[in-house]
Amino acid sequence: MTAEVAPAGTKSPALSVPVVIWGPKPPENRICTIRVLPDGSTIITGAENGHIVIWKLAEGLMPKQLMIGHSQKITAISQTSNSPTNTRFVSASADGRVCLWEIQDGRCIDSTSSVTIHRYIYPYTYKSSRHTRATRLFCIGDYSDIQVMDPQDLTVVFCIASRVEPDWISCFTVITHPEKEDQLIGMTLSGMMKVWTLIELEKKDPSCSLYEDESKRLEIQHIRSVSYICSARRMLLIVASSSWMIIDMDDLSTVVLYKNKTTSKRCTSGYLTDLDKVTIGYTDESINVFQLPITSLQKEGVPPVTASNRPTSNYFDEPEPFVVATVNGVLENGRSCLNDVQYAFLPYESAEPSPSLAGEKRKFSVVRSSKRDGSVLVWNMPPFDHQFMKAVPALRNLPFKFNGTYRESLASIWQTINESEDGSMPVLNSDAVRCSLFVTSQGKLFLGRSDGVIIMTYACETLARQWLRVPSERATSRILTGHDAAVRTMFYPFEHDTKYDPQYFVSGSDDFSVILWNINSGTKIHRFTVHGGPVKSFMIPPPNCSFQKQVTKCIASIAADNTVALLNIRDSKCMLLASRHPFPIVQVKWRPLDDFMLVKLSDGSVYVWQMETANLDRIATGLLAEDIMAACDEQIGIEEGTDETSAHHAVQLIRALKNKNMEAVKQKVVGGTPSGSATPSSHHGLPTNCGTAVQLGSPMAIIPLPGCAQGAHLVQFEVSALISGILHLDSSAEAPEGKTTAQKLDAAVAANYDTSSVTGLSRKLTWQFEANLYLDVARLMLSMLHAWSLDEDMDEVCEKRLSLHRPRHQVYFGNVSRQGELSVSLPTRFATDFDSFCKKSRWQASHSLNTSHLLAVIATSNTLMAMKNSALQLAKIRKSVVEMNSGHQNPDRQQVKQGWSLVAALHCVLLPDHVRPRSSYAPPSIEMLVRRWQDSCLEIREAAQALLIRELTRLGADGRRRLIESWTPFLPPLLDDSLSIFGSKLQSSVPTIQPSAPAPPIPPRTKNAPPDVTPVRGSEPPTAEGGEAGIQQVRRNQATSIILLGVIGAEFGDELNRADLTRATAVSLLELLVAAPSNLIPVHSPLRRAAIDLLGRGFVHWEPHLEISKVVLGLLDLASTNDKQNLFFSTARRIIGAPLNAIEDASRTSRQALSLIALARPPALITSLSMEVARYNAAAQHQTIQHTVVSPLLKSRTEVLRIVEELCEKRYNDIITMLLPVGDILVHCLDITILKHKSMADVFPPIVKFNMVAYCSSTKRIAFGGKNGTCVVHELRATKTHSLPSHNGPIAAVAFSEDGKYLATYGAEDGKINFFQTSQSFLGMGQAQLKLAKSQPAPTVSVPTTPSGTSFRPRLVWINAKSLTLMLPEGREQRFSL
Repeated sequence: MTAEVAPAGTKSPALSVPVVIWGPKPPENRICTIRVLPDGSTIITGAENGHIVIWKLAEGLMPKQLMIGHSQKITAISQTSNSPTNTRFVSASADGRVCLWEIQDGRCIDSTSSVTIHRYIYPYTYKSSRHTRATRLFCIGDYSDIQVMDPQDLTVVFCIASRVEPDWISCFTVITHPEKEDQLIGMTLSGMMKVWTLIELEKKDPSCSLYEDESKRLEIQHIRSVSYICSARRMLLIVASSSWMIIDMDDLSTVVLYKNKTTSKRCTSGYLTDLDKVTIGYTDESINVFQLPITSLQKEGVPPVTASNRPTSNYFDEPEPFVVATVNGVLENGRSCLNDVQYAFLPYESAEPSPSLAGEKRKFSVVRSSKRDGSVLVWNMPPFDHQFMKAVPALRNLPFKFNGTYRESLASIWQTINESEDGSMPVLNSDAVRCSLFVTSQGKLFLGRSDGVIIMTYACETLARQWLRVPSERATSRILTGHDAAVRTMFYPFEHDTKYDPQYFVSGSDDFSVILWNINSGTKIHRFTVHGGPVKSFMIPPPNCSFQKQVTKCIASIAADNTVALLNIRDSKCMLLASRHPFPIVQVKWRPLDDFMLVKLSDGSVYVWQMETANLDRIATGLLAEDIMAACDEQIGIEEGTDETSAHHAVQLIRALKNKNMEAVKQKVVGGTPSGSATPSSHHGLPTNCGTAVQLGSPMAIIPLPGCAQGAHLVQFEVSALISGILHLDSSAEAPEGKTTAQKLDAAVAANYDTSSVTGLSRKLTWQFEANLYLDVARLMLSMLHAWSLDEDMDEVCEKRLSLHRPRHQVYFGNVSRQGELSVSLPTRFATDFDSFCKKSRWQASHSLNTSHLLAVIATSNTLMAMKNSALQLAKIRKSVVEMNSGHQNPDRQQVKQGWSLVAALHCVLLPDHVRPRSSYAPPSIEMLVRRWQDSCLEIREAAQALLIRELTRLGADGRRRLIESWTPFLPPLLDDSLSIFGSKLQSSVPTIQPSAPAPPIPPRTKNAPPDVTPVRGSEPPTAEGGEAGIQQVRRNQATSIILLGVIGAEFGDELNRADLTRATAVSLLELLVAAPSNLIPVHSPLRRAAIDLLGRGFVHWEPHLEISKVVLGLLDLASTNDKQNLFFSTARRIIGAPLNAIEDASRTSRQALSLIALARPPALITSLSMEVARYNAAAQHQTIQHTVVSPLLKSRTEVLRIVEELCEKRYNDIITMLLPVGDILVHCLDITILKHKSMADVFPPIVKFNMVAYCSSTKRIAFGGKNGTCVVHELRATKTHSLPSHNGPIAAVAFSEDGKYLATYGAEDGKINFFQTSQSFLGMGQAQLKLAKSQPAPTVSVPTTPSGTSFRPRLVWINAKSLTLMLPEGREQRFSL
């Protein structure tokens, strides 16, 4: 919520669903670049405000999507390859940012920024080896020569440089020749022509450039564009601003030179559209087609081709070029810039221009865009061929005038829409709305109007009335009057820092005043009139100002007369007015400890104001100014009263620079809590009264659409925040039902904590208000996203039971990419009704859109279904259902739950069958689902897993096979070492004694802030700066392919039919588990969690390829990280419902995986654990004094015991079979000191089920009877074991006598009871021994094997020191005595 992030949508890769409300005015679309894609039907235009619009050319011209990813003017757009099926393009803007977009999904795949600004980009494809072709982007711009970029990851691969007079290139073209190498021809700004031969491009790199073959100075200035055609002569058209010429490429001689008749007409672009025609576009938006003189085109020495359809002499004997046809431009516009009009020429290509008829009729389109009115014009030129020219009677009949075929602009579409239907939204749409502010914690939306009135509404209700068919009751809005002119900006300080009073709310206006309002009562508290210009924006000072008592109550306001004021909102007075700034203000920063406020102006100078005395301390310019601004951040982390404050100023600076405590700085700047509210200055955690939205992040954001005229808003539903909020409220202490004592206690604690609450209401009311807010947001989002009109019964359930409402008209969904770039669908000229939108275009449009929508619906409806406390939902739904139809019975709790489960099922399973025609359904993108396999929000995670498995099942065996084939090449073990994310050496293949990655250190907790929620980034490894970004895409694909193949292996195991494939997948998963943290695979990344999860799920398939002990040790290591800090986390009270932090999440996933492995392969697990014990014991016996051996199992003993316990419950027989190794493990892991005071049953309860285990408390020995007839006795005091060969079959029961002198064992199959005597040697000095004292025959019993171990088993019970009873089934007993 900080000011820096706001513009391009919030930068969270968390699942969010953006929806756009278009205002009454179109986005200003001042087009400054244009490109037609090779498919001939897609036109892309870029505008001055950084917007990109995609137009489709079919029966007419229609704008489809608006992409917002740049904040500066777009300077170049280019397709990434010249194939007609290509759907990607790159865009470059004036701040050096380059983005790679995917048209179908509207996703920004990648973006980089550099210092170079590109003005023109064009792709070139060449043969990189005998069979493969590579494509590179040639870029020219504000730098010398040509840069060559890789279209996949936007890195500069090499340069095309010049030896002679390097200069900026103004335009270039590639000329192809059947016999020779391709040549690149570039024109420099100074009028030099350079020729490069494009050979051996694959050998070039940044250190080795390609140099030109020749350069020649032309007698022509201001060259605008070049174009090439191969006919009888190889002709190159060069267009300059006042003339154009054609030169022969063989001897560089001038063929034709034409100067404009009037000086005011400037050419901007030209194209050789036919062998003897030239089309030129001018700055006044007119287009001319010229006929060239035929005779000068023929080459000397080459006989002219005589054909009926070829002219042999000049038309009308005119030796000069003349105009054949023209499209009129703008007349009144006398002067215009060169870049105002852009042209693109689009040939409908036939193969080679051969002398045959086919090549002759090349049809051409000219596309023209103008900045003046943002319009795009397409003119499909008629073929001006020989027949056409012969039909013209005389020269004076020319030129013919044309109007163009299609013409369209956003403004005219908006005009049609505004005229056709009643204003689509009463509140947000009125022209009067100047600014808006959405206050999350209150759920209120404020709209500032141009007449100075502020309207306060309840956001969910306003949006519902805007989009949905809801009963139109009177709006509950409140009007705040106080300003005399348009409201320019509004600000709610509490959401930025909780130290402010939650009732304060400020607005600034064009009447130069700032008004402070009470948000609850809507009354005006105070009006500040200190500025001498319209108030533009507000800021808050950092929390640790030394001159603290005063400044912490202040907010800063910035106005258009270049002043900054510090307004104390608690005491309603102005602390400081910083005026005297001659230039507009760019930035305001603070030096809290020195009590300075720094104001940076647009000319680069910095004014330093002293806050306490309100005087100007000094003015710095140049480099010094930059240093001062840079040094600010160092202070923001330092509390007052540390030794840093008292030190001398220079010393402080040096210190701060030395220990660049960036973490603390970031935390202070961005705010320590996930929602971005700054860390409170109070010393305990976030005050419990600050409301759910502040603690967990806001469920919905409403911001003006960046770069649009007022009125267009972007509503973003943040799904994970919404879900965690619902969970939190559902489990909170105020929930009306299902309270447990613990919750009551919690509530009591919380009540003592702070009785005042968000809005000054009681906690109960606050809870109700918040719960309503979250449920309203959830219902609003589901109403928008639900698949309406596909299943009538389902629609009825939604409307009647769940009180969802169907939208009124088409919904304009948007799509947010990884870095927060946005793409939104644009309205069409003729609004489609909602039903046809649902049936025809909603699920057919975009894979990535469907993915995020389905995930949002499934996750949210599952959450609502699982709400314990559904009374709230019921009350809400009943109210709205009663309004609609009073007669019907009210839905009850069960029906509501069932309704939500039906919604989830419809979207998760049935949707593809409902979409007609079936083939048109755009299935969710598997790649995106794979990235969400381990999302930090558990509900989204489960939804993604269910959806991915559904999608894989839907593909069928063949589809899965194709998937496997396409992703296999990216598995890291099968890739080159330099590309693999694991580097050159697999750590999992190195034998280890210790687990290879030590437990990661726990990040230090700040004293106030809930557990840090690390942002989950797709599965995208953090970019290493510098040249490594070239393999970004490959790395991302590796992560995807590991998880995808892991999922297919775990769910459809037999389909990874090649052993090497299964092995490579298994090895990658294990590697992800044990690899040491690197910058590519951080310790707790979602990628690691996914690997852990899949190791457990598909263990049956991976087992043959893995060393199980490595897997188990790695998992135990992670699973146990939690034990130590359990105390730690319970002390800092966790917010219920907040996403787990990464460490807890990893250990939770590891525990699940271990359970899955244990249940799938109990013997293997037990063997590997006991091997570790044996290895440890062997090492411990032979250890020297220097090396102490630490057992890997002791650290995670609780985890090991949990697994053994689970196995005792569910895999009884496996435990009996493996009892001796289990004994080793238990003895190793149980806390022996406790056994001195308690019996075995208290310490490890499940053991009581096993009669073949006995514990003697007097001699501290445990005996285990094995299935092989051996009985193993562990002496806990001396840590040694005796192994007694006792029976020929399995031992069924063992027991120690009271005094521990005798041990009896009973073998059910060989029918014997053996008594062993503990004999001690003389005076107990030697070693204690166990000798067989006596063996007696006993009845044989067949021991039943039921899986759970419930049936009766033989037992031995000692009655006194010398005799014992054998208990047998059916209540028989038999006595034996020594």
